This record gives sequence, structure tokens and C-alpha cells, in this order.
Amino acid sequence: MTDARAPFRGWRMVGICFLILNCTLGVNFAAYGALVEAIERAYSTSRALASMGISMVTLALGLLAPMVGTLMRRYPVRLVVMAGLVLNAGGFFLLAIAPEIAVFLALCLLLIGPGFALAGVVPCTAIVSDWFVEGRGRTLGIINMPFGNALMPLAAAWALVRHGLPVTLMAGGALLLALVPLAALLVEAPARPEQAGADPAGAMTSAQILKSRPFLVVTIGVTLLSAAGIVMVTHLIALATDRGMPLGAASTLLSLFGLAGLAGAPLFGWIADRIGGGRAFAVLALGQIVPWVALVFVGANIPALLACAFAIGLCCNGVLTLFGVTMGAWLGQANLGLGMGLCYLLQIPVMFAAAPLAGAMFDRFGSYTPAIALHVATFVAVGLMFLLYRPRAEPSIEMHHVI
Repeated sequence: MTDARAPFRGWRMVGICFLILNCTLGVNFAAYGALVEAIERAYSTSRALASMGISMVTLALGLLAPMVGTLMRRYPVRLVVMAGLVLNAGGFFLLAIAPEIAVFLALCLLLIGPGFALAGVVPCTAIVSDWFVEGRGRTLGIINMPFGNALMPLAAAWALVRHGLPVTLMAGGALLLALVPLAALLVEAPARPEQAGADPAGAMTSAQILKSRPFLVVTIGVTLLSAAGIVMVTHLIALATDRGMPLGAASTLLSLFGLAGLAGAPLFGWIADRIGGGRAFAVLALGQIVPWVALVFVGANIPALLACAFAIGLCCNGVLTLFGVTMGAWLGQANLGLGMGLCYLLQIPVMFAAAPLAGAMFDRFGSYTPAIALHVATFVAVGLMFLLYRPRAEPSIEMHHVI
């Protein structure tokens, strides 16, 4: 039973999760791009193998994310996150002394990826979502503002130039380890009455979630929208340089794409609070159609490309916020962690195929136009799906705290 006299600690959880999520995403993903050439030189390997570390982390995340949801039901969330941070940090310390690229990639798969799965998106989203009922979209938007993605590549590049690759990797591990005392302050929200869509009594099994139509709708939408984001991150610079734009100017497009997330994540959280996660997903999907189509026609016009990159980044960086809001609303908070984990598992084939497929289409047709047309078609389909579909019974959840 909830103690009405207990202080509300939800905003403290928002602050802690904001720091943990930004640092884990920044160190594990955003900073890696600044290290690819150094990894290639250090191990005398190919660019493809040097770039594969992120793929290994992504693979581990997809395979283990369902387990994270299960662990969060059995153990205090602070222990799950603390274990993840220790595992993640240990992986980076060992990367600094990895003797060959095969060992480097194995560490990414076996230590760094599992550590990120335990400490990153799934637990942070579940903690904050459980503390807030009203304003849930806004708070999830706050923790997903990608400051880490904007700052970590710059910090990694600075450390790499001055101290070399091993020290840079160890610095990443040290930062992750420094978060452990902060994670020890994480606490679950006090228990409250809750109805979960398909099972009003509470938690659903993995089989029940996988058979749930709301889960499948969210998974299809998130997967297709995330695939478009991966394609944009991977190919935006190549698209611009292929049109004759200098590399420096082309890199600015990707930076602006990332910075747009500082506005996009809270913006779509705010929209979700007002019209619901499903309709907000429809706005996000349909809102990308114009800037993606414009990419076909603007050529090498730098201002126009910058505008397109910002508009697309605004939408792409709102996907994670709406993922947490909609999954929690449609499945019930008791099933959020496991639902997100199962979704990540099902995403693996599409996430791996998205960027190579776009590259193969470019090789075949000599242009990114067919790939752009394919993604625009998915935006139309996803937008209509979220506009037309509604769960049969939206969960009715008592307000835990008036914001």
C-alpha cells in the first residue's frame, strides 16, 4: 500500500536515468564512430571489421533484452543496472588490451552488449515510466534527449588525439564505472492498482505478449521507423558527398540530425501526453514523408539538405520516447520491460539488413531514390496503421502523482 507521506522521488529518478542513459548510449554507440579509423589502424584490419563493434553490441542487445525484462521482475532494478554498468565498464577496460580484432569483437558481443542491455534503454524507460502516469511522455522525452550522442564523439576524438586508443577506451570504462554509485540510488515506484490491457490481473508471460495485437502493432511500427533512422545515420553523408558536397559540410548534416533529437524527444513526448502514443506515432511517421521526399529533389543545395536533416532528425529521435509511452499504455506498466525486450529481439533481422539493403539498392540503381521511396512507403503504412488501430481496452491506470 502506498504511503501518502512518502516523498515523491520520480523527478530524482528522471535525473539519474537521464545521466545513465546518455552516458551509456554515448559511450557505447555515439563515441564509437570517432574510433573506427583508429581501431582499423591498431589491428591492421578492414573498415568493415573495425565498424562491426556496434553491430555486435546491437546483436547482444536484441538477444538479451527480453531477459532484462524478466530480471527486472525478479530483482531490484538498481541491482540490474549496477551489474550492467560493471559488465559494460569491464568490457571497455579489456578492449584496451585486446590483442586482435577477433577478441575485440568478441568482447563487444559478450561483455559490452550485455552490459548495455542491463543498464540502458529498457530499465531506464521502465523506471521513469512507472513513476509517472500523467506527463509520462514528457518525462520519457527528457531522459531520451541525446546530449550524450552530441558530446561523446567530440570527447572521444579529443582523447584519441591526445592519449591514443587504449586510454580512450579505458576512459569510457571509467565513466561507466563512475555511474555505479548513482545507479545504487534507483528505486521502483510504490505499488499502485493497475490494469494491464490483455491481462487485468497484471503481468503477462512472454507468450501472451508475443500473441498480443497491441504488442505486434507497436513492434512493426518501431521496427520500420528505427530502420529508417539507421539508414539515415549510415548513408546521409554518402548521399551528400555523392552529389558533390564537401565532406566537412556533409558531416554537418549528420551532426544536425543528431542535435535535432534534443528537441524531437521531448516534443513527441509532449504530443503523446496530449493525443496518446499511437496517434503521436502517426504524426511522427507521416511527418517524415515531406523531408524524405525532398531529399530526392534538392540536389546539393546545402540549406535545403540541412532543413531536411533537421526535420528527419526531429522525428527519428522521437521514436524511442514513443516506444516507451505506447508500449506501457497498451500493454500495462507491468509488461513494459519485457515487452520492450521482446520487441528488440524481433527487430534484429531488420536492423541488420536496413543499412546494407540501402547500399545494395544504391549499387543496383546508382541512386538513393529507390531506397528513399521504400522508406516513404513504410511511413505511409505505419502512419495509417497507428491512425486506424486502437487496442480494444486502453488500460485505466490510477494517477500516482499529480504533476
